[in-house]
Amino acid sequence: MKLLEKNNRIFIRFTALLLLFGSVLFYLTVNWIARSEIDEKLAVNQQRAIGLLADGKPAPQFAPIVEVEILAKKTGGPMGYADTMIFDPVEQEEEPYRQLVSEVEIDGKIYRITNRTSLLESEDLILAIGSCTAALALLLFTWMYSRSSKRLWEPFQQQLDALKQFSLAQSEPLALASSEVEEFEDLKSALQQLTEKVRLDYRNLKEFTENASHEIQTPLAIIRSKIEQLVENEAFSDEQMAALGTVYDAVNRLSRLNQSLLLLAKIENRQFGQTTEVRFNDLIREQVDLLGELTDAKNLQLQTELSEPLTATANRPLVEILIKNLLENAIRYSRPGDQILIKTTSGNLTFSNPGQVAIEQPERLFERFQKQGNHGSSLGLGLAIVREICGVYGWEVRYAFRDERHLFSVFLKK
Repeated sequence: MKLLEKNNRIFIRFTALLLLFGSVLFYLTVNWIARSEIDEKLAVNQQRAIGLLADGKPAPQFAPIVEVEILAKKTGGPMGYADTMIFDPVEQEEEPYRQLVSEVEIDGKIYRITNRTSLLESEDLILAIGSCTAALALLLFTWMYSRSSKRLWEPFQQQLDALKQFSLAQSEPLALASSEVEEFEDLKSALQQLTEKVRLDYRNLKEFTENASHEIQTPLAIIRSKIEQLVENEAFSDEQMAALGTVYDAVNRLSRLNQSLLLLAKIENRQFGQTTEVRFNDLIREQVDLLGELTDAKNLQLQTELSEPLTATANRPLVEILIKNLLENAIRYSRPGDQILIKTTSGNLTFSNPGQVAIEQPERLFERFQKQGNHGSSLGLGLAIVREICGVYGWEVRYAFRDERHLFSVFLKK
């Protein structure tokens, strides 16, 4: 690409010099044409004045445009075309003129005839033409420069677009367009090797998480089953029953932890690709019904304000998990008799429950294994899962404390 960039710079410099030379040449040409027209006009006026004098008519006198003097003899002074400056009493400044001076003898008399014309209008016209020419040259150079740059970086842009559309879940390898630039070909080769390695690692990680989850869940299920059989068929002391209960709770906790970590891995790996239009209000009503026994057991009042529809294009199971985790979080950290409020608007979803003080370090709420207070049943992964789901679709989840209530809001539109 260094050679291409060098050639491109040479082309740009050559184009700039060509445009500059062309602009100067055009300006000089227009100036020469304008002066030629002025000189021709002065010559015609000179012949008219000579004709009037030859016919015995009085010569026109209109200083400084036309001046006729009678001389005793020829002076031999400067004749022909010339530029001069003449003071204008009206403008109180000197102005440029083009003049034609000649001495002629008519009927024995010598006349000095001077014809002039102002150069202000022609200079203004030439300046305007020159400015337009310079502006046109600048626009042309800018256009050519942008075209040249676009042509230079077009292979890179094509590779960048292909990378943006690339997905680890796709079965085909990354397809990149070929280029005549050696460096872009090297980049293409490196990107294809890198993406193939990433795709392989992704497949291995996906298989590992699925296999690990399955292999872990199987012995956990066996342990849980054996504990249940022991409790039903054997007589144990209270101390032994308490120990078995602790083991049983630990097994259940480990099973839930395994499922949550597997879910996080799947979300991070974007394995929930299928999307549809999701109606949040419908899913909220479903989750409220499913968790009704839990809220009744804690004597909680569950109030919903679903007056405005809230929809989004997303994976339905993921949205169900998001709503379920936020609702369970509000239930877990509410006291008996508290009121939990779920509210939707056109752009966001809010779960709120009563609280006495704001949560310390709210910025860490959505980190993994972070808990609010001492709740042994909590794994500390529910809100982390909520954040990961929001990250998939570009949503934002926030915590706030207002009017002695904890508010967890999901903003679908930032």
